[in-house]
Amino acid sequence: MRTGLTIAVLAGAVALAACTRTLDPPTAEEQARETHGAIVSGANTLLMGDRLGYFATDDAVERTNTTCRGDTCAAGFISLRGVRSFGVEESELTLLRERRGVSLVRQERSGTDRGYEAYGGWLEHSLFGTRLTRFTEEAGPSRGASIVSSYSLGFSTGENPSAEGSARWEGLMLGRDLRASAGRGQVIRGDADVTVEFGAAAITADVAFTDIVNIETGAAQNDMAWRGMAVEDGGFAGRYAPGDTVSGRFYGPSEEEVGGVFERDGIAGAFGGRRTSAP
Repeated sequence: MRTGLTIAVLAGAVALAACTRTLDPPTAEEQARETHGAIVSGANTLLMGDRLGYFATDDAVERTNTTCRGDTCAAGFISLRGVRSFGVEESELTLLRERRGVSLVRQERSGTDRGYEAYGGWLEHSLFGTRLTRFTEEAGPSRGASIVSSYSLGFSTGENPSAEGSARWEGLMLGRDLRASAGRGQVIRGDADVTVEFGAAAITADVAFTDIVNIETGAAQNDMAWRGMAVEDGGFAGRYAPGDTVSGRFYGPSEEEVGGVFERDGIAGAFGGRRTSAP
Protein backbone atom coordinates (compact mmCIF):
# COMPACT_ATOMS: atom_id res chain seq x y z
CA MET A 1 0.00 0.00 0.00
CA ARG A 2 2.85 2.34 0.92
CA THR A 3 4.49 1.64 -2.46
CA GLY A 4 1.28 2.46 -4.35
CA LEU A 5 0.89 5.67 -2.38
CA THR A 6 4.47 6.66 -3.14
CA ILE A 7 3.96 6.06 -6.85
CA ALA A 8 0.77 8.12 -6.82
CA VAL A 9 2.50 11.00 -5.01
CA LEU A 10 5.41 10.93 -7.47
CA ALA A 11 3.03 10.89 -10.44
CA GLY A 12 1.19 13.87 -9.01
CA ALA A 13 4.45 15.74 -8.47
CA VAL A 14 5.53 15.09 -12.05
CA ALA A 15 2.17 16.29 -13.36
CA LEU A 16 2.35 19.40 -11.18
CA ALA A 17 5.89 20.14 -12.39
CA ALA A 18 4.75 19.78 -15.99
CA CYS A 19 1.87 22.18 -15.38
CA THR A 20 4.23 24.62 -13.67
CA ARG A 21 6.59 24.51 -16.66
CA THR A 22 3.76 25.24 -19.08
CA LEU A 23 2.80 28.27 -16.99
CA ASP A 24 6.32 29.72 -16.99
CA PRO A 25 6.50 32.91 -19.07
CA PRO A 26 8.49 32.55 -22.29
CA THR A 27 12.09 33.70 -22.26
CA ALA A 28 13.15 36.73 -24.28
CA GLU A 29 14.67 34.42 -26.89
CA GLU A 30 11.49 32.34 -27.13
CA GLN A 31 9.45 35.51 -27.58
CA ALA A 32 11.87 36.67 -30.30
CA ARG A 33 11.51 33.39 -32.16
CA GLU A 34 7.72 33.62 -31.93
CA THR A 35 7.83 37.18 -33.26
CA HIS A 36 10.06 36.14 -36.15
CA GLY A 37 7.83 33.17 -36.97
CA ALA A 38 4.71 35.36 -36.99
CA ILE A 39 6.32 37.90 -39.32
CA VAL A 40 7.55 35.26 -41.76
CA SER A 41 4.26 33.32 -41.79
CA GLY A 42 2.29 36.50 -42.50
CA ALA A 43 4.69 37.92 -45.09
CA ASN A 44 3.58 38.34 -48.70
CA THR A 45 6.48 40.51 -49.91
CA LEU A 46 10.22 39.92 -50.15
CA LEU A 47 12.83 42.41 -51.33
CA MET A 48 16.47 41.42 -51.83
CA GLY A 49 19.50 43.31 -53.07
CA ASP A 50 21.90 41.85 -55.63
CA ARG A 51 23.94 38.92 -54.33
CA LEU A 52 27.54 40.10 -53.89
CA GLY A 53 30.43 37.63 -53.59
CA TYR A 54 34.19 37.68 -53.17
CA PHE A 55 37.10 35.44 -52.20
CA ALA A 56 39.79 37.77 -50.84
CA THR A 57 39.42 41.12 -49.16
CA ASP A 58 41.01 42.89 -52.13
CA ASP A 59 39.31 40.96 -54.96
CA ALA A 60 36.68 42.58 -57.17
CA VAL A 61 33.14 41.89 -55.96
CA GLU A 62 31.15 39.57 -58.23
CA ARG A 63 27.51 40.60 -58.66
CA THR A 64 24.53 38.35 -59.35
CA ASN A 65 21.45 40.37 -60.23
CA THR A 66 18.39 39.70 -58.09
CA THR A 67 14.80 40.08 -59.24
CA CYS A 68 11.84 39.91 -56.85
CA ARG A 69 8.14 39.38 -57.40
CA GLY A 70 5.71 39.00 -54.52
CA ASP A 71 7.23 36.77 -51.84
CA THR A 72 9.94 35.20 -54.02
CA CYS A 73 13.27 36.47 -55.37
CA ALA A 74 15.56 34.98 -58.02
CA ALA A 75 19.33 35.48 -57.98
CA GLY A 76 20.31 35.02 -61.59
CA PHE A 77 18.00 32.59 -63.35
CA ILE A 78 17.94 29.49 -61.17
CA SER A 79 18.55 30.38 -57.52
CA LEU A 80 15.22 31.11 -55.84
CA ARG A 81 14.60 32.49 -52.34
CA GLY A 82 11.20 32.79 -50.68
CA VAL A 83 10.15 34.33 -47.37
CA ARG A 84 10.04 30.86 -45.75
CA SER A 85 13.78 30.45 -46.33
CA PHE A 86 14.49 33.11 -43.69
CA GLY A 87 13.62 30.91 -40.71
CA VAL A 88 15.68 30.97 -37.50
CA GLU A 89 14.69 27.57 -36.13
CA GLU A 90 18.24 26.21 -36.38
CA SER A 91 20.06 29.49 -35.75
CA GLU A 92 21.63 30.80 -32.59
CA LEU A 93 20.10 34.14 -31.61
CA THR A 94 21.74 36.96 -29.69
CA LEU A 95 19.27 39.67 -28.68
CA LEU A 96 20.85 43.10 -28.93
CA ARG A 97 19.65 46.42 -27.58
CA GLU A 98 16.52 47.96 -29.12
CA ARG A 99 17.22 51.17 -31.00
CA ARG A 100 14.72 53.68 -32.43
CA GLY A 101 11.88 51.23 -31.94
CA VAL A 102 13.63 48.40 -33.81
CA SER A 103 14.62 45.14 -32.08
CA LEU A 104 18.16 44.22 -33.13
CA VAL A 105 19.13 40.55 -33.38
CA ARG A 106 22.30 38.70 -34.36
CA GLN A 107 21.84 35.27 -35.96
CA GLU A 108 24.48 32.59 -36.46
CA ARG A 109 24.44 29.14 -37.99
CA SER A 110 27.22 26.69 -38.79
CA GLY A 111 27.04 23.76 -41.20
CA THR A 112 29.32 21.18 -42.77
CA ASP A 113 29.95 23.23 -45.92
CA ARG A 114 28.97 26.78 -44.95
CA GLY A 115 27.98 29.06 -42.12
CA TYR A 116 26.39 32.47 -41.87
CA GLU A 117 26.17 35.51 -39.65
CA ALA A 118 23.22 37.89 -39.96
CA TYR A 119 22.26 41.13 -38.26
CA GLY A 120 18.56 41.90 -38.38
CA GLY A 121 16.02 44.46 -37.31
CA TRP A 122 12.59 43.11 -36.33
CA LEU A 123 9.37 45.10 -36.06
CA GLU A 124 5.75 43.86 -35.84
CA HIS A 125 4.81 43.24 -39.47
CA SER A 126 8.23 43.23 -41.13
CA LEU A 127 11.93 42.54 -40.66
CA PHE A 128 15.14 43.38 -42.48
CA GLY A 129 18.76 42.34 -42.34
CA THR A 130 22.17 41.71 -43.83
CA ARG A 131 23.63 38.20 -44.07
CA LEU A 132 27.22 37.12 -44.68
CA THR A 133 27.59 33.49 -45.77
CA ARG A 134 31.04 31.85 -45.74
CA PHE A 135 31.73 28.63 -47.65
CA THR A 136 33.98 26.21 -45.75
CA GLU A 137 33.68 22.83 -47.50
CA GLU A 138 37.18 21.36 -47.80
CA ALA A 139 36.83 19.94 -51.31
CA GLY A 140 34.33 22.44 -52.70
CA PRO A 141 35.26 24.95 -55.42
CA SER A 142 33.66 27.74 -53.38
CA ARG A 143 35.85 27.16 -50.31
CA GLY A 144 36.89 30.51 -48.88
CA ALA A 145 34.19 32.47 -50.70
CA SER A 146 31.88 34.94 -48.97
CA ILE A 147 28.46 36.09 -50.18
CA VAL A 148 26.57 39.10 -48.83
CA SER A 149 22.80 39.30 -49.17
CA SER A 150 20.41 42.03 -47.99
CA TYR A 151 16.69 41.49 -47.44
CA SER A 152 13.43 43.04 -46.29
CA LEU A 153 10.21 41.08 -45.88
CA GLY A 154 6.78 41.50 -44.38
CA PHE A 155 3.07 41.93 -44.95
CA SER A 156 2.15 44.64 -47.46
CA THR A 157 -1.33 45.72 -48.48
CA GLY A 158 0.02 47.07 -51.77
CA GLU A 159 -1.65 50.39 -50.98
CA ASN A 160 0.04 53.75 -50.60
CA PRO A 161 0.11 55.39 -47.16
CA SER A 162 -2.11 58.44 -46.70
CA ALA A 163 -1.75 61.77 -44.90
CA GLU A 164 -2.14 65.48 -45.29
CA GLY A 165 1.10 67.15 -46.30
CA SER A 166 3.82 64.69 -45.27
CA ALA A 167 4.50 61.67 -43.06
CA ARG A 168 7.64 60.21 -41.51
CA TRP A 169 8.96 56.75 -40.63
CA GLU A 170 11.97 56.36 -38.35
CA GLY A 171 14.21 53.33 -37.81
CA LEU A 172 17.58 51.85 -38.66
CA MET A 173 19.79 50.73 -41.52
CA LEU A 174 22.15 47.73 -41.41
CA GLY A 175 24.74 46.98 -44.05
CA ARG A 176 28.06 45.41 -44.95
CA ASP A 177 31.23 47.18 -46.02
CA LEU A 178 32.22 45.61 -49.36
CA ARG A 179 35.08 47.95 -50.18
CA ALA A 180 38.49 46.37 -50.75
CA SER A 181 40.11 46.38 -47.31
CA ALA A 182 40.90 44.15 -44.38
CA GLY A 183 37.51 45.15 -42.95
CA ARG A 184 35.47 43.84 -45.88
CA GLY A 185 32.28 42.22 -44.62
CA GLN A 186 32.10 44.22 -41.41
CA VAL A 187 28.71 45.52 -40.27
CA ILE A 188 27.59 49.11 -40.75
CA ARG A 189 24.71 50.61 -38.72
CA GLY A 190 22.95 53.96 -38.85
CA ASP A 191 19.68 55.82 -38.44
CA ALA A 192 17.14 55.55 -41.26
CA ASP A 193 14.36 58.05 -41.96
CA VAL A 194 11.74 57.86 -44.71
CA THR A 195 9.69 60.97 -45.46
CA VAL A 196 6.70 60.87 -47.80
CA GLU A 197 5.29 64.02 -49.39
CA PHE A 198 1.62 63.89 -50.46
CA GLY A 199 1.35 66.31 -53.36
CA ALA A 200 -1.65 67.05 -55.51
CA ALA A 201 -0.11 65.39 -58.55
CA ALA A 202 2.11 62.68 -57.02
CA ILE A 203 3.31 61.00 -53.84
CA THR A 204 7.09 60.96 -53.40
CA ALA A 205 9.48 59.41 -50.88
CA ASP A 206 12.86 60.49 -49.54
CA VAL A 207 15.19 58.02 -47.80
CA ALA A 208 18.01 59.33 -45.60
CA PHE A 209 20.65 57.48 -43.55
CA THR A 210 22.59 59.42 -40.91
CA ASP A 211 24.95 58.75 -37.97
CA ILE A 212 26.38 55.76 -39.84
CA VAL A 213 29.22 53.85 -38.15
CA ASN A 214 31.15 50.62 -38.48
CA ILE A 215 30.02 48.70 -35.37
CA GLU A 216 33.36 46.87 -35.07
CA THR A 217 35.73 49.83 -35.45
CA GLY A 218 33.49 52.79 -34.63
CA ALA A 219 34.61 54.53 -37.83
CA ALA A 220 32.07 57.06 -39.11
CA GLN A 221 30.69 56.73 -42.64
CA ASN A 222 29.23 59.27 -45.04
CA ASP A 223 25.50 60.02 -44.89
CA MET A 224 23.33 58.67 -47.71
CA ALA A 225 20.12 60.02 -49.25
CA TRP A 226 17.80 59.28 -52.17
CA ARG A 227 15.12 61.86 -52.89
CA GLY A 228 11.96 62.38 -54.90
CA MET A 229 11.12 58.73 -55.64
CA ALA A 230 7.57 58.05 -56.84
CA VAL A 231 5.41 56.02 -54.43
CA GLU A 232 3.23 53.58 -56.34
CA ASP A 233 1.34 50.46 -55.25
CA GLY A 234 2.79 50.67 -51.75
CA GLY A 235 6.42 50.91 -52.75
CA PHE A 236 9.18 53.04 -54.23
CA ALA A 237 12.54 52.54 -55.95
CA GLY A 238 15.54 54.48 -57.20
CA ARG A 239 18.00 52.76 -59.54
CA TYR A 240 20.84 55.02 -60.62
CA ALA A 241 23.68 52.52 -61.25
CA PRO A 242 24.42 48.84 -60.44
CA GLY A 243 26.02 49.95 -57.17
CA ASP A 244 23.63 52.82 -56.35
CA THR A 245 20.09 51.58 -55.73
CA VAL A 246 17.33 51.67 -53.15
CA SER A 247 13.91 50.04 -53.08
CA GLY A 248 11.30 49.89 -50.34
CA ARG A 249 7.81 48.82 -49.36
CA PHE A 250 5.30 49.95 -46.77
CA TYR A 251 4.25 47.16 -44.42
CA GLY A 252 1.41 46.56 -41.99
CA PRO A 253 -2.39 46.82 -42.31
CA SER A 254 -2.16 50.64 -42.16
CA GLU A 255 1.26 51.04 -43.81
CA GLU A 256 2.67 51.81 -40.36
CA GLU A 257 6.05 50.27 -41.14
CA VAL A 258 8.52 50.61 -43.98
CA GLY A 259 11.47 48.52 -45.11
CA GLY A 260 13.78 48.02 -48.04
CA VAL A 261 17.24 47.29 -49.42
CA PHE A 262 19.98 49.57 -50.71
CA GLU A 263 23.50 49.79 -52.08
CA ARG A 264 25.82 52.81 -52.35
CA ASP A 265 29.51 53.67 -52.03
CA GLY A 266 30.53 50.04 -51.51
CA ILE A 267 28.00 49.44 -48.72
CA ALA A 268 25.04 47.09 -49.25
CA GLY A 269 22.28 46.51 -46.75
CA ALA A 270 18.69 46.94 -45.65
CA PHE A 271 16.57 49.30 -43.56
CA GLY A 272 13.27 49.49 -41.71
CA GLY A 273 11.25 51.68 -39.40
CA ARG A 274 7.93 52.70 -37.87
CA ARG A 275 5.64 55.58 -38.67
CA THR A 276 6.04 58.43 -36.21
CA SER A 277 3.37 60.80 -37.55
CA ALA A 278 -0.39 60.25 -37.42
CA PRO A 279 -2.10 59.08 -40.64
